[in-house]
Amino acid sequence: MSLYLCQTAIMTIQALLKSESINKRTDLILIARNGIQTKYISHIQEFTSLTDKELSSILPISQRQLVRYSKTHILNKEITTHLIQLIEMFQKGFRLFGQDKFKLWIRTPNKILGHVPPLEIMDTSLGIEMIEDIIGRIQHGVYS
Repeated sequence: MSLYLCQTAIMTIQALLKSESINKRTDLILIARNGIQTKYISHIQEFTSLTDKELSSILPISQRQLVRYSKTHILNKEITTHLIQLIEMFQKGFRLFGQDKFKLWIRTPNKILGHVPPLEIMDTSLGIEMIEDIIGRIQHGVYS
């Protein structure tokens, strides 16, 4: 990942989570370990355009449980890490495709993924990595 792209993704995470300054990737580890408050989910949904149903199918938590949490509830390390990875992946996609086209692309079946929309594999870190790999290949002109 280029330094510029990394800094842009970190600034986005910082803005979305209203976090103290994030100067390096290890700062993200600290955020993940401490967890984020549930109130930031709406900021992330605004940024990604993911619906409640889509987000709950991606995160290891039910939609009903997310709604029940108070705004100050601290999400666990696994969920926070997954959200950070989603933000970074969306930032990369937005840079390559633009926001509207990327939002459409993640919902469109992809030949490389066995004709499955990228949205359907975002529920695992491996799926997010695969999507980032495809984005990188497209960015470098490799057919994907």
